Amino acid sequence: MSSCGRARKRDFRLMPLAAALTLACASASAAAPVGNFGVAMPATWVPGDHSGVAALMRALHAVGAKPRPIVPLPAVTTPVTSCADDDGSGSLRSVVTAAGEGDTIDLSALTCSVITLSQGAIPVMLNDLTVIGPGSGKLAIDGAGADRAFVHYGYGTLTLSALTVRNGASRVSGYHIAGGACILSGGYVTLDHSTVSGCVSSGEGAYGGGILARGVTLYTSTLSANVAMGSHPDTFTAAYGGGAFAYRGTAALYDSTVSGNRSSFNPTDTHGSYDTGGGIFADNGGYALRSTIEGNYSFGSGGGIASHGGFFVTDSTISGNTAKGKGGGGMFVRLFDAMSVNNSTIAHNSALKGGGMYVSGFPQAIALQSTIVADNVASAGAADIAAATEQTLSGANNLVIAAAAAVTLPGDTRHAEPKLMPLANNGGPTRTHALSVGSPAVDVGNNVANLVIDQRGAGFPRVLGAAADIGAYEGTLAPQVLMPVPAASTWLLGLLAGVLGWFGLRDLRRVA
Repeated sequence: MSSCGRARKRDFRLMPLAAALTLACASASAAAPVGNFGVAMPATWVPGDHSGVAALMRALHAVGAKPRPIVPLPAVTTPVTSCADDDGSGSLRSVVTAAGEGDTIDLSALTCSVITLSQGAIPVMLNDLTVIGPGSGKLAIDGAGADRAFVHYGYGTLTLSALTVRNGASRVSGYHIAGGACILSGGYVTLDHSTVSGCVSSGEGAYGGGILARGVTLYTSTLSANVAMGSHPDTFTAAYGGGAFAYRGTAALYDSTVSGNRSSFNPTDTHGSYDTGGGIFADNGGYALRSTIEGNYSFGSGGGIASHGGFFVTDSTISGNTAKGKGGGGMFVRLFDAMSVNNSTIAHNSALKGGGMYVSGFPQAIALQSTIVADNVASAGAADIAAATEQTLSGANNLVIAAAAAVTLPGDTRHAEPKLMPLANNGGPTRTHALSVGSPAVDVGNNVANLVIDQRGAGFPRVLGAAADIGAYEGTLAPQVLMPVPAASTWLLGLLAGVLGWFGLRDLRRVA
């Protein structure tokens, strides 16, 4: 029996990703994994073909999850009672190892603020598992900048609720690929009231700074300050999805924030880079509802969102994102099907072209309803919406200041300055751009999506007044005026000095 055959008979349950990938024995066309974090780049790889991330997924699935039982066992909830990262009783690592399909791991009773992973990533050898914490601000699972936090080998869903996962790392050198520096999954990842932050993937190909999975779903959660970095001094590199990469699947955001993530390359490299999706990259499109994508950066295209399928945006804000070298500061979409943007605000993004939105691919049905796309910046061409080929947008009641000649907007589109307030916490879980008093977006929008609330959520109706306002925010907010501090008169300053002097003299007498 070959060494590869012997390896497959070993028990992978206690192995971190490094050992498991080393024993995965990928096919002859894909070189064996090297190092702690990735697999060899396929010889046929070209930028943008995804064969690199496919090789990583194949290596992951070569180890595989335990098969689901024919007769499912009752799911159980098991508490974690230790904050240590060891195989001792009650530790997170040992409880996950002993879990069964569909079980829940409960960390909510822990009083520590962090579990630092000293033994590398925690392997999840199951299809479906839920991990519940005491709150994202109360407990963090920390990769310590040395390895990933979780590696999920299954085809089902890894759900993380009420906790933070941070400081994961997936760094490789040479002709190798990295990805999912905090969470790598062969299936799907769901975040519920959770945060993934400060994770770094770096390699010739880097796929998903924070998360790499077939599908990614966020409920009232945050992806922040994660990095996907292409790094190789002697060849072209690729970096996709600074915050998350949904491979061959979709990304869905509900009441969530994607902020400060980056998809870029090592500036010391000289052969160029293919960088896409500073915040999110979705292979097959996605959905954003009542969410904010802000301050993300891509050296290439799609500063906030990049998608190779229709991305549906409703009651959401896309603001302050940058696509430095290509198109789509806010959104880059390669269309193969329909998409829509409803009651949303896309503003203050920048790119080479299409600072707000850039659309490529085949002309498809794109609907823009009651949406602001304005105050964006492009160094070449139209600032707000641009397209690679002629695109006709349907819809009504929009405000778009500048669109490219290839883009035909609905006939009633307004082109006035919307008078947006700065991005701020105006209520609800996500930040929004309020409308200033006198904004031309007030009471001239529509609500064809039949929304009950605006982006801020419960307590903030979608329609106030004669009609809905254009954009994600309903209502107006008066600009804050800084009131000058009145100058004190001479006699008041003299009185104040006398009082202070009297107290000082009294204290000196007490000391004496």
